Amino acid sequence: MRELKILIVDDHPGFISAAIRHLRRQPWANVVGTAGNGIEAITQCETLRPDVVLMDMAMPEMGGLQAARLIKAQDEPLPFIVIASHFDDTEHREHALRAGADAFVSKLAYIQDVLPLLERLASEETP
Repeated sequence: MRELKILIVDDHPGFISAAIRHLRRQPWANVVGTAGNGIEAITQCETLRPDVVLMDMAMPEMGGLQAARLIKAQDEPLPFIVIASHFDDTEHREHALRAGADAFVSKLAYIQDVLPLLERLASEETP
């Protein structure tokens, strides 16, 4: 398995801490940075070049949808973007995918949904 460089983006520090705790247990996961909003996420992506961005949909200053569009407009290699939201319905999932997200997970089942997805990415030969 290859190591995944992961950027976690959320406006709640407690959520970021919990996600980091779970991801650090995975030998293939390397949390390289965090951000509190979409503006910070864009800057962190330019600097850190993560393989994966785990990003909240609703944040102050700039939400995950707008940030996903702008991150996907950056130079290659582009990260795999996972949008997370408490609003788990078809409409929110469609908005995330149209914004350029590669996947959507519910915050209500975050770890159960995101870990298998990331493990599958880590097991792929190429990003």
